[in-house]
Amino acid sequence: MTHWHRMRRLLIAAASFFAITARAHAACPPTPDKYRDLAFGGARFAIEEDCRSTFTQNEQFFLAGVTHVLRTTCKPPRDEQGRALMERFTKAAALSLDLQKRQDPLAGRVPSPTEGATAFAAGTAMMEDIPCNGPEAALLARGIVIYLKRTSGTSRFVAGCREFYAGRYDEKECRCVADALRRSLPDVDQRFFDRKLVKESIHQSPRIALTLIGSCGVWEY
Repeated sequence: MTHWHRMRRLLIAAASFFAITARAHAACPPTPDKYRDLAFGGARFAIEEDCRSTFTQNEQFFLAGVTHVLRTTCKPPRDEQGRALMERFTKAAALSLDLQKRQDPLAGRVPSPTEGATAFAAGTAMMEDIPCNGPEAALLARGIVIYLKRTSGTSRFVAGCREFYAGRYDEKECRCVADALRRSLPDVDQRFFDRKLVKESIHQSPRIALTLIGSCGVWEY
């Protein structure tokens, strides 16, 4: 094989690699019609398409419901890191939902499901119609692992805080809140954002309130 032919093959291989990488990191195209009538169809499309998308808190709860079924009922991925990320993701959702359930309801009232619980249930319900050994379940598992690997270095708490307080607090304030809570919640970055976490942390350590006000400039939470 001549030097030119070797160079040509290397260039083709490099071009293919960068094309695949660019596709995996490209923003999602418009959601197709067949997904628009589905509950959380946009999130499902983004995962199956393996395109870059920023999910809302409720969409993350939906994906956590899907992930829960993939982990507990279907065959988990062979990738050890992927399995660990899926476990942490579902644990974060479970902790948040449990926190919401433990809040004292008004006397004489049956507590209604939270938006997060409803979204989580929608994810588990969707999986009831998807065979574990079918290509769709494998596509979802692959997409979720890729998404979790891409976002494993970010703070789910900070992202949720920014979304919830959009227009009031930004990245700096939300990061400061997470840092303040870390003394009572070491795994705060892996948790879903919930204002009740702030209140519980202050109850455990009143000094956190002083940090939020004095250092973070956060008076309302």
